[in-house]
Amino acid sequence: MSARPVAFLVVCAALSGCVVGYGPCLFLSPMPVSLTGTMHFRTYKVDDAIERVAVLTSDRSEYIYAPAQSHQCLMAGDFQLAGWDEYPGDLVDGTRIAVRGALIESASPHQHTRFLLRIRNLERLPQQSAAAGAPPKRK
Repeated sequence: MSARPVAFLVVCAALSGCVVGYGPCLFLSPMPVSLTGTMHFRTYKVDDAIERVAVLTSDRSEYIYAPAQSHQCLMAGDFQLAGWDEYPGDLVDGTRIAVRGALIESASPHQHTRFLLRIRNLERLPQQSAAAGAPPKRK
């Protein structure tokens, strides 16, 4: 076997489970994940009731390998937070948080995003200033 096909196979194996130019895909439970972003409380109508749920909008798009849905990694940016019945009172809409937990696929009408993040640990982060993403001023 020549070196070119072997090199091609090595590259393919190294990139499996990755989105080229982006990085590795996240895996579903039981694999742990850590995501950061902004928490929002959203309301959804289910039958005759209104449900209010916490949703993490991640700082960047994430790619998740969900073999039951697709053989390719699926992009997601919003994750319904699951695993706590009551959130601390200081977590209001727009709070920046870091969450460690495990991803699960939605399976019922009460799960409003494609993937849910089952919380193991939640940490409040400092708010980002509007100037944090701005380029430095020239003198």
